[in-house]
Amino acid sequence: MVRKKQPSITNNLKDLPDILRTAINESARHCALEIINDLAKEGPAYTGIFRDSWVATPKSPLAKGGGAGEFPYIISDIPELSSRKQEVLRKTKFVIENTQPYAVYALDLKVGKFRPDVDANGNPFPPLKSPVQEGRRGPGETFRGQISSGDGQAKSTAELDWYTTYVLSGGINRALAKGVKLGFKIWIIKE
Repeated sequence: MVRKKQPSITNNLKDLPDILRTAINESARHCALEIINDLAKEGPAYTGIFRDSWVATPKSPLAKGGGAGEFPYIISDIPELSSRKQEVLRKTKFVIENTQPYAVYALDLKVGKFRPDVDANGNPFPPLKSPVQEGRRGPGETFRGQISSGDGQAKSTAELDWYTTYVLSGGINRALAKGVKLGFKIWIIKE
């Protein structure tokens, strides 16, 4: 008995009609949108600059539009992807990142020294987002969200390890599922 060779999913994707390839790409855009809005909502927002600096950079050189936006992000902030067959087969559609040079600290991935932003008179600006913890920082370098209770001016507007928690606790998976559903639903309704 001879077994039949299983069809390649790659070959099947190449044969997809244009409308389905477009729907796949729109779902990828909606996934990126859900993720950057989640990251902006979950992360720190002392002045709002970090929160408004999330981008979804396309891996395809054929992508158009999108670019910088601000929270809450909208679909036009996410670049449109080409529906060419080889582009739909691309595994990585977007790289999601924060463009601020201090992002690694705001993501609680690296220790550093932190201070409140102050006005011309030296008075600290009130945070844009309500603090989840207030107190003082220990001596030396700490993680952004590492604050001890007690007297001090330190304020944290996101939980310690918020980013790692979002990724590992399934937040990113929920955003992906929502993005796929939304992306396909919109394209089914359009057509």
